[in-house]
Amino acid sequence: MYNEKIIQYIDYMQPDMLEALAGFIKIPSISADKQQVTEALTYALNLGRDLGFEAHSYLDNQVGVIEIGHGDETLGILSHVDVVAPGDMKKWNTPPFQAVIKNEKIFGRGAIDDKGAIIASLYAMKAVLNLGFPLCKKIQLILGTQEEVEWTDMDAYVKQFPLPDYGFTPDGEFPLCNIEKGCMDITIEFPLGCISKDAGSLVSISAGTAANIVPGLCTAEIMENTDGVLVPCTHKALGRAVHSCQPEKGQNAIFNMAKHLSNLTLKQNRLLDLVYMINEKFSDLNGTALGLYSQSEYYNEEFVHRNVFTPTILNVENNIATLIVNVRYSYGTNAQDIINRFEDLAKYYGGSLTSFTNLPAVYVSKDRPFMQAFAKAYDQVSGRKNEFVLAYGGSYAKAMPNIVSWGPIFPEDEDTCHEENEYISIKSLMDNSKIFGVAISEIILSGKSFR
Repeated sequence: MYNEKIIQYIDYMQPDMLEALAGFIKIPSISADKQQVTEALTYALNLGRDLGFEAHSYLDNQVGVIEIGHGDETLGILSHVDVVAPGDMKKWNTPPFQAVIKNEKIFGRGAIDDKGAIIASLYAMKAVLNLGFPLCKKIQLILGTQEEVEWTDMDAYVKQFPLPDYGFTPDGEFPLCNIEKGCMDITIEFPLGCISKDAGSLVSISAGTAANIVPGLCTAEIMENTDGVLVPCTHKALGRAVHSCQPEKGQNAIFNMAKHLSNLTLKQNRLLDLVYMINEKFSDLNGTALGLYSQSEYYNEEFVHRNVFTPTILNVENNIATLIVNVRYSYGTNAQDIINRFEDLAKYYGGSLTSFTNLPAVYVSKDRPFMQAFAKAYDQVSGRKNEFVLAYGGSYAKAMPNIVSWGPIFPEDEDTCHEENEYISIKSLMDNSKIFGVAISEIILSGKSFR
């Protein structure tokens, strides 16, 4: 009903949106840096206040809430201010924490994940508020600070605060993702005993920067005889770092290192055996060698994909090799079956499963009224026909009931999430805001229920 006014307002505010995003990207809010993450949260809350909303920080700056409206129903938008580390700085064409506009694209860490989406959401809310009509429902933009790691922020929030009735997280892709894969990070430790340091011995290996990033570099140290002296020499294997939800889009440096080592004449030892085992068990991605291959890609005739297993971190410290495997499992898979199989694997190779995290798969009926409102907004603004699809990545949709992943990446967009040279196009930023604005107005200006 108010689409044209919302779209016009968002177009008018483009310069302000770009300026706001530039200031946001400037803050290096890597998850582990509490000070910078808090600064990023404060920046977003202050922006919300400047736009006319109530804004509060909770749980010692773990979560922020920007809200307006009242009523019996609450529409929630879940997002996060923390970002992953820049990765290989040499691969960046621009400074990662400086917003640079080139070819109608905004480059910088967090541009797509998730700072651009936060700016789009805020100005969508402002566009609806600017219409001047009474709000029949409450809308909350709930901002976390630890989404890229263990979700201690949202876990605490869910236990202590009222939750929205329904909503979305702009931390995935379009069209509307009513299904999301489950996610695990499984840590296995393998005692190495006394590592031989004879010539030709692999004595150390290191790969990975985060549990949800396919490693783009793997280094190994091999003892070599140089002028009669045994010294460790460094070997490097390169890959292509991508988000681990779709590892096939990149190239895992651990597998490349295994291939490199197989071409050398090396002395057999436990560490070398483990590297070969990792390559053997995980290089096919879908768990065939683990006995965890999904026999079907469908659940209730909807596409849910297959289980995917990606070794993302491998290192040696104090004679213990630590392996972290990121698991993305399809809806309908029994998570305990995966844990049991990994425990067996660890035990067989003389190690132990020391920890795991589990975020469940998501399934929300596409017939729910709020889902239909989201779909309608996408149709009207994008000019495309909405579909209900699978989200490969893990998002805050797993944190609360009735939350789905929606945006910010369009089907034709390049997905640079977690990659070097991350960016969002200006057009995509603006289109996100317009779609969100139209959806928000449909719901919170209406007196009927969208549950």
